[in-house]
Amino acid sequence: MLGFVRDNGLIFKPLSTGEIFLFILLILVSSFIVLLPTTIKPVHAMEGLLPKYEPVQHVSSNPNLYVSAENPLFKNYFAGPMVIEVIVSDPNIQRLDQSYGEPVVTVNGKRLRLAQGTDGNWYGYFADRNQAIAAANTAVLSGKGLDFGGFCNPGSSFSPHSGVDYSDTTGFTIARGGYGSINDTNNGGAKITPSNLPVCTNVQGTLTTNQMEHVIRENKTLNTNVNGFAAGTTYENVWPIIQLYDFSAIPTPVTVDYQNAGGDQIVNLTFDRIPTNLIHVFADRPDFPQGSQVQGDLLDPQLNIDPTSEDSWTWGASITNNTLYYMAFGNDGKPDADGTLAMQNLIGNLTTFMFNHNGRLTENPNPQGVVVANQQSNGIQTLFSDSRGLKRTESINSLSVPLTIHELVPNAGIFSDYDTGGIADIIIKNNAPRDKSFTATYNDRTYSIIVKFHTATLTMG
Repeated sequence: MLGFVRDNGLIFKPLSTGEIFLFILLILVSSFIVLLPTTIKPVHAMEGLLPKYEPVQHVSSNPNLYVSAENPLFKNYFAGPMVIEVIVSDPNIQRLDQSYGEPVVTVNGKRLRLAQGTDGNWYGYFADRNQAIAAANTAVLSGKGLDFGGFCNPGSSFSPHSGVDYSDTTGFTIARGGYGSINDTNNGGAKITPSNLPVCTNVQGTLTTNQMEHVIRENKTLNTNVNGFAAGTTYENVWPIIQLYDFSAIPTPVTVDYQNAGGDQIVNLTFDRIPTNLIHVFADRPDFPQGSQVQGDLLDPQLNIDPTSEDSWTWGASITNNTLYYMAFGNDGKPDADGTLAMQNLIGNLTTFMFNHNGRLTENPNPQGVVVANQQSNGIQTLFSDSRGLKRTESINSLSVPLTIHELVPNAGIFSDYDTGGIADIIIKNNAPRDKSFTATYNDRTYSIIVKFHTATLTMG
């Protein structure tokens, strides 16, 4: 594998020897979790390492082709309604003031249409059709939750640019609706199905004021230079477009092929349930003193829906009333879906979304009959006290135990329960008794967070 990564300015940057070593170290450290399944393993400073690497996010095995799901840490698996970003970064077709033929990229032999961004690179997005539909049918407010935008039939006459159509797909979605598309929020209450995707045309119709699509939140804008790619108003209205394919016969090998003049550049992915051994939980210490922040990291690629922005997931982690919400809070920790009708409980959709044992997080706050920790607000979630002094969100009551994780950087598949200042969702109480604990269960594995006291001796002289 070549040492190339994507960052926010340069798509492909060579890794230094030290960076390669640290990346390999991260992979090795992640395997240690299997040794002690009943205790959270120390993170060994991983949570401090990753923010330092921002905006370094992605690894590529090709000089000009980047595919967001290519990641040796997760063995190139993707699943459920994950959106995959494809970028061609080729200096031979990168100028903004020159017109080029669109680079040819295929997904399992089917054409993936790309558009040139204002950085000179070419972008395309794809997902599984059935999963995209299932996810979109949970989004009841435009621009919230798992909204995929407006759906169109692959036989549509709609074309955002000369020579562009989507006939090789099994459907496609457009960012602001209109053009004859349908969405769960504008379909008269009827759910989207593979058989009712409409034939879209270039008649604009009614667009949403803000972007309807909520699973690609930080895409590049298109190159509108009339001497270059010359994206027009229609393309700007519908961008980004998510192209849909049928990967339902799981496991499905998925081959992304950039047909470069110098030779094909290929990335091989697997669409399937995520293997259990690729999902890990880490804590920043083996036990916790009074008043300490309970910082934890969760490695699960399936929670990485949006390849362009940090994803956020919030549980009502109660064992008896377990709930799950996507993007309850935005990247600033302020309510996004929380407190609105968009706060749709996804726990009952996990099997449909191809989650296996992952996706469900529960917490037992007092397995020994003593509560040792409290919930709190931080930079990734906003809580307030109810009449009993317990913490809740606008939509999740305190007895449901709200808990949020936030992706450390876009497309990492690595999530934390703490903000950039190290403030965690959970803090050990100042009077928590020694050797008492609470437990958390994820991916059918239970981890104990134990209170310990530590002493030290300082010798002067």
